[in-house]
Amino acid sequence: MAFPKLAVSTLALAAALLSANVAWGLGFELSETKEQLKLEYDMSVTDHGTGRVTINLTIASAGRLGPLDGVSLQIPSQDGSGYSDLSVALERREVEGKQQYHAHLRKDWADRGQIHLKTHTLDGKSSPRTWYYHAIPIAGQKPAAGNP
Repeated sequence: MAFPKLAVSTLALAAALLSANVAWGLGFELSETKEQLKLEYDMSVTDHGTGRVTINLTIASAGRLGPLDGVSLQIPSQDGSGYSDLSVALERREVEGKQQYHAHLRKDWADRGQIHLKTHTLDGKSSPRTWYYHAIPIAGQKPAAGNP
């Protein structure tokens, strides 16, 4: 049974559109420091003594990365595969002109976790097929005020 020309054309168009949506840009970790990227942020970790911690990130300026496309919590896999055990976008709140993000998670996950600041823009130049991220390790961050 032969397909009508219209059906074949429609099928070919649908396949082309679907394949275009599957294409992902390349993501690159930026090796520059917070100061080199002109980032202004403050991050603290509250240890609740229950095996869980709360991470608080306040961004005053996205610097050379502005505008940010998103901020995510990344917990890399322990097996060295390059995959993540957890990858979740953090919700943004605007407080006094600053962006605030919070996450509450297990302390052992936080010890190997990172916060990623993601953007398609670097130095004011937008690149739709390439994205960049600055990784902030959670371990070693200063404790929140009143936290040992």
